[in-house]
Amino acid sequence: MVVVGAGFGGLSTAILLARLGLGVTLVEGASRPGGCLRSYSRQGVDCPVGVHYFGAAAPGEMLGDFFDLLGIRQELKLRRLGQGGIIDRYRFDDGDVFDLPDTAEKLEDSLRARFGDTPAAVAFVMDVCRAAMASLRTSAAGSSAPPALPVTRLAADILAEKALPPRLVDILALQGFLLGVNLSACSASFLMMATASLLMSAWELGCSGADLANCLVDRARAAGVSLIVGDPAVTVEVNDRRVRGVRLQSGTGIAADTVVAGIHPKTMVAMIPAEALPAAYREGIARLEETGGSLGVVALLDEKRHPALGHNVFRVRGTPRQSVKGVYAQLRPSGRPGTNRLTLLTESDYASWAAWHGTQSGRRGPAYHAEKLRRAQQAMADVADAVGSIQQPQIIDIWTPLTMRDWVGAPQGNTYGARHSIRDGLEYLVLSRPPLDGMFLVGQSALAPGLLGVSMGVLHVASAIAGRAAVRDLMAASCSATRGS
Repeated sequence: MVVVGAGFGGLSTAILLARLGLGVTLVEGASRPGGCLRSYSRQGVDCPVGVHYFGAAAPGEMLGDFFDLLGIRQELKLRRLGQGGIIDRYRFDDGDVFDLPDTAEKLEDSLRARFGDTPAAVAFVMDVCRAAMASLRTSAAGSSAPPALPVTRLAADILAEKALPPRLVDILALQGFLLGVNLSACSASFLMMATASLLMSAWELGCSGADLANCLVDRARAAGVSLIVGDPAVTVEVNDRRVRGVRLQSGTGIAADTVVAGIHPKTMVAMIPAEALPAAYREGIARLEETGGSLGVVALLDEKRHPALGHNVFRVRGTPRQSVKGVYAQLRPSGRPGTNRLTLLTESDYASWAAWHGTQSGRRGPAYHAEKLRRAQQAMADVADAVGSIQQPQIIDIWTPLTMRDWVGAPQGNTYGARHSIRDGLEYLVLSRPPLDGMFLVGQSALAPGLLGVSMGVLHVASAIAGRAAVRDLMAASCSATRGS
């Protein structure tokens, strides 16, 4: 079989299928595999791109056991977040601050203290949080526990029915930042999955994103995967509505009866002959909205003036229950003596960079660099009342949706792939099985964004190809071996 795209979804799919005894060729169009995983270095400082923090990565939890299945836990050198008791701090326009604690028990105590006059609302939130947490424990796989919230309903509708206090809705809505969606577009179950995963266990990489990408490449090669880089797949070859392989830009053909696309679904559809897919499916994919783009800022700060924080900060703008906007900040050790690394992320619409849509990275000119700097300075000003006045920052890099477009091939430089909204129809909410025999889709756009969402999608596809029992047995053996060592 052929896997197209060597981001986290493509690499882990290739490893898993090869370990299950299948012959796998992995094709990556860029010169280096890794996609959003691959961080980069500026002035000797590691700059993360798509991996900032994640949840449910302890042993016995979905992402943690997936890491063990891939055999990469030790190399990740995971660091636990929440050592100071909180994972995220939310600061709202009115000065109100809410801290997301590191356990469900602490969250319940915090919500009862703040929203004690609406005990039914607090009970509802905690019930769905705990149900979502249960669904992310591998020991609960296959149990009869009810889903956290229905995947078929919008979060906005369910929360409105429950008459939750407005600020409690705001707090829940902020988890949409990790999914790239607002309440009006987000499946209720997806929203709670993000919160639940962090309450189970929140983590950061102790290695760089580039180290993670290289580790996965090493695991793929060790499993027998044939890796081709710098020669993108341009056509999925089809005969009688079944895939027969792919053709690369160089003209090389690779025969296969199964193709797994770890790329954006719009890119995947463009590679398939028009007559091979129903017109309705093509039109549905074309209508999918993208998640928003981001502006990323990395700066060095004096560590005495700006001590590192053990939690993340969201400076929220406006009303999250209507639209999630603001600035996300991390302040961590930089690896350079005397400095800490400030990382900022804020929404940035692709259309607002229209003047440079036809340009390439490194060739956009002084006006583009001036606009990047202006927006970076605005983001630092916006977040100042949440992290403190930022003194003499040394900005070492700024990236935009155009950077992401060129770096990972995202159609509009989006950070989280296609927007997962039930407004598009359930057949487009989960995109793992296009209507073409032998074709599968993994990655952020297939099931849900983030490392957790991608890993769940990979397990779903691998089970469809190799059988659920084989995947389950391999994960059990891998986790047992890791814990035994």
